[in-house]
Amino acid sequence: LLSSACMAENINYIWSSFLNPSNMPSTLSTAIIAALATGTLAREDVFPVTKPEFRYQEFSKLDRVQQKAATDQLDYTAITWNALGLADVERKGWDYLTTDQQIGATQIGFTKESWDCFIDHYSSAYWAELVAQNKASQYMRLGWSQESWEGEGTHPATEGKWWDQLSEDEKKAANSLCYFKMNWNSVDMNPNNSYFPYNFPEFRYTPWNELSLSTQNTAIGMMNYTEELWNDLGTHVAEKNTFLNLDSKTREGAMELGFYTHNWDCFMNHYQAYYWSSFHADLLVAIETLGWTEASWTNDMQAPPLSESKYWADLTPEEKAAATRLCYFEETWDTNEYPTLEDFDISSAITPDGPLPKDINLNIYETTGYAGRSPGMVAAGQYVYNASFRTVVSSTVLGVVALAGAFLFA
Repeated sequence: LLSSACMAENINYIWSSFLNPSNMPSTLSTAIIAALATGTLAREDVFPVTKPEFRYQEFSKLDRVQQKAATDQLDYTAITWNALGLADVERKGWDYLTTDQQIGATQIGFTKESWDCFIDHYSSAYWAELVAQNKASQYMRLGWSQESWEGEGTHPATEGKWWDQLSEDEKKAANSLCYFKMNWNSVDMNPNNSYFPYNFPEFRYTPWNELSLSTQNTAIGMMNYTEELWNDLGTHVAEKNTFLNLDSKTREGAMELGFYTHNWDCFMNHYQAYYWSSFHADLLVAIETLGWTEASWTNDMQAPPLSESKYWADLTPEEKAAATRLCYFEETWDTNEYPTLEDFDISSAITPDGPLPKDINLNIYETTGYAGRSPGMVAAGQYVYNASFRTVVSSTVLGVVALAGAFLFA
């Protein structure tokens, strides 16, 4: 990445090199063209503490010592490690960890400084402590005040924004608190080879009488399911809410079954409890492709879009792609009210090794990517929806890239 401080100088150098390619080393020219073509000439994240890179790797990539410390001493599971910000322990500052937890965190590779900044983000501190640590001013740039921090005022608008919706000043403030795009957006690192944006919770589409006794006990004792509520998808009041708004006992039960923030909000709630302002990137593309507008989403008096009255077979390929991003599939879309598990077969929805179902046009996500994945694919190395080289760059850069291509690929 090129820092903003030297951007102008480097652009002049790049331009002169494009005009005279011999001025630019071949390896540098290739790297610059790739950066321009993929839009990666962007701001750099600057943190007050060294970034613990291991925390942003999948659980399976940790060594055995790290995995054991994470599970045995910090109560992580593979799912809660891979879903950033989900584990209960990540809502505690270093000084609130037990001695055993501190030892485990140290074995993984954390220090007090990296834990408090990158994991807790100083969120467990009192306002006076934030002031003393010179962190209150950073939170104020994000819209917080002492009153809102202490629960006596509303949360700031930034709490409902994705990273790319933040202003440049807000991003700098967030960097000072060790936030960056990946952890601000709570990126899901759980492996997913399906065509859905997140892991398919197959267990939730299993009829009650086929569940194990332990699963039934968890569903009853912790989530207040009954056989009828389980078999009639969408009837349980919990499924009308987002994962983070579930009460703690219900959320703990959901996690025990195998749910977490992303797959609950997508497969159970289909984002119906989200505010319009929370829709961004591919999620906004999906909602708008189905015909929703801010007015129709927020006002029950407005007529819903035509897609709401269509059967799956009648949806356009683009509408099917949009519904897929909301974790619908044919059996859950084609219902007058609530789908009953005993009435349909979900085998068509579980194709981790199979082809993308026909007539789903994922090209609608070519500029945004799909559920956080890079433009060009819906899962790592699978289901490539456009093999051609496509880029999204500004008109100024586009001209430069076109000129560069003339001599790089001649």
